[in-house]
Amino acid sequence: MRSGGKTKNANKKKRKSFSSAALREETSLTRTLNSCIKCRILRNRCLPNPDDLDAPCLTCTKLSSSITRLPCLRYKITDINLYRTAFQHFEFFRLHLMVGPTYGDFHIPREWVGTRTKTLEIAQDSNVILRLQIREFVPSNEELVLDDARGNKMYSIPWAIANPDEAAKFANEYVDRNMDTYLETVLDDSNRFVFDVFHWALRLTIFPQPNKLLSDVLRLWVACRFLEGRWRCCGSETLGAEELSHRYERDPIVQVPPFVNYQIAAVFTERVLEPLRIVVLKQLQTLILANKSSNWFVTFLAVFILLHNYELQCNFHRGFARRRKFEVRFVDMPIIRAILMGSKIILAHFHFCCKGQRPFSPGFDWESPGVKRMAQLDAAQIEFLKRYRVFVIEKAEKLRAVSQTDDYEAETWFTAQLFDPEWEPRQTNEHSLPA
Repeated sequence: MRSGGKTKNANKKKRKSFSSAALREETSLTRTLNSCIKCRILRNRCLPNPDDLDAPCLTCTKLSSSITRLPCLRYKITDINLYRTAFQHFEFFRLHLMVGPTYGDFHIPREWVGTRTKTLEIAQDSNVILRLQIREFVPSNEELVLDDARGNKMYSIPWAIANPDEAAKFANEYVDRNMDTYLETVLDDSNRFVFDVFHWALRLTIFPQPNKLLSDVLRLWVACRFLEGRWRCCGSETLGAEELSHRYERDPIVQVPPFVNYQIAAVFTERVLEPLRIVVLKQLQTLILANKSSNWFVTFLAVFILLHNYELQCNFHRGFARRRKFEVRFVDMPIIRAILMGSKIILAHFHFCCKGQRPFSPGFDWESPGVKRMAQLDAAQIEFLKRYRVFVIEKAEKLRAVSQTDDYEAETWFTAQLFDPEWEPRQTNEHSLPA
């Protein structure tokens, strides 16, 4: 639309063209490598070292502030994986993706048996029920040979979700209805180290005004638990699933039919978690790149919850290998490597936000003038952090010891690194260690 002969964006400044071929080449290289965290946050031009592209950038080597004790790291928040997207160890899951346009095999034309649908009622640890409309189909001969993770034939009960869009709607509603239940079930209020952080995050989702980032982070944390809990049939319709093998199970349940169970995981992964991942990481990146001291407290709460989510995931994968008596600690190392890389990216950004301060060390004074430079806090937040610092100091030796091991499934392995005053990215294993 024109107004007074000018287009709407007529006054918008255009980026100047690069003045030389050398500058264009340098910019292209920086984009390929990613700007480092410091240059991105401080809005400096990140200049790679042409003699050693793995070395600190030339801009970082010239900085002299206390912030430069952190390594020059070319990490990008939006590259983070926050949950598992597949089980590469099992053939079926390698061939049938749970993410992307072919998620859940909904794209495959089915030979349906009639037009009749049934309602399958399923639940996890709580009694909140997820109802799914399913239809019977005729599997192909190739499909009949594949097993699920428990040793049952994937198509032994040939029923599938009838409408993936409807299932995604019900899955998102199920997350919303289960938020409080899962937080109460998983979190232990005697563990103040974890519980108090979640309590403050929940508080800020309500007042003084709802914080969308923390709401979305908590929702993602809850949704991730649905990939770890055991779905069970809880209604009168089981489709004969009570006859399935309970291999590895000490406490048998009426399992969900294998193919439906796979599709449920795919719906939660692609239609619930993936949109949440994109939203959460964009908000977190925006918050951190704003480089405002008023954002520090929300950043701390958000990254703690994301790191705690990694702890629960690693513990789940360790338990998975243990129940199935594998001789390695983790069956699917691509998942663990993605978790470890994600944690390094989160931790690097958080420690930069501390601006060289050591907010949980014994000598730190939460009421000093230096605090305002790092974080603008109200009286209640300062009082909480003063008490929380005492927890950290009391646990300091244990936190440090745990985070220096390769026991990634151990409680606090990830969150402990938030409180390491000399933090640098941990050297982690590329292959699973013996059990």
